[in-house]
Amino acid sequence: MTLGEKIFRLRTEHGLSQEAFGEKLGVSRQSVSKWETDQSIPELDKIVAISGIFKVSTDYLLKETDQAAAEMCPRTETAGRGEYRIGQRPHYEYKSKKMIGNLPLVHINLGAGIHRAKGVIAIGTVAQGWLAIGFASMGVCSIGLVSLGLLSLANLAFGLIALGTVAVGVISMGAFSFGIFSLGAMVFGQFAFGASAHGAQVAVGDVASGKVALGYSRASGAYTQISNRQPFDYESACRMIDEQVSSNWLFFKTWAKGMVKRF
Repeated sequence: MTLGEKIFRLRTEHGLSQEAFGEKLGVSRQSVSKWETDQSIPELDKIVAISGIFKVSTDYLLKETDQAAAEMCPRTETAGRGEYRIGQRPHYEYKSKKMIGNLPLVHINLGAGIHRAKGVIAIGTVAQGWLAIGFASMGVCSIGLVSLGLLSLANLAFGLIALGTVAVGVISMGAFSFGIFSLGAMVFGQFAFGASAHGAQVAVGDVASGKVALGYSRASGAYTQISNRQPFDYESACRMIDEQVSSNWLFFKTWAKGMVKRF
């Protein structure tokens, strides 16, 4: 492990941003970024200061081997070809040297406890990146138990397009779904399609309520159809969608007509 990798690992494990860490040392965030990517080396007084902040020895920081780490946790047992340190939590971290802007291309940070990963592709307990995978994730595309992103897939998902057990988004799909265009078991939105559908504009489902409501067992709205599992009167439904729904919803009206045909 290089000096830069050690500084990055210690900083992230202590929950410090590059800006906050730089302030402690009286240097810029750019300087910290260069240290962590091994583009430059801290001056000796900064190395001493870093050792004091993180309570590690200067030997640990300066030796580019596992020897310093072994000195910090000397009790070891060998299992096969690997090494296990007694009392040490399992942990794996990889950070690519390839950078895109201020982010590493790949940052993987996994192990017992909370480990943060931040990169173009980020995988960790808490992950942030263009593609983020973790228990809690945030990114352009995010996958996890709880996620926030333009495209979000999670148990609890928030995003422009959200898919999950509970999904909240402009376009949402899930057991419980909330959005402008919602699809699922219990759904709420402007356009809702599911077992229990509640759409301000159009609702289609077993129980449906909306301006245009098409239900298999119950429907309530300005225009309703109850099909008893028979095909809906598609032409009439489309005509009422055009009449009842504002032209401001043109894009979603087209989608709604397609969904009526499929239901």
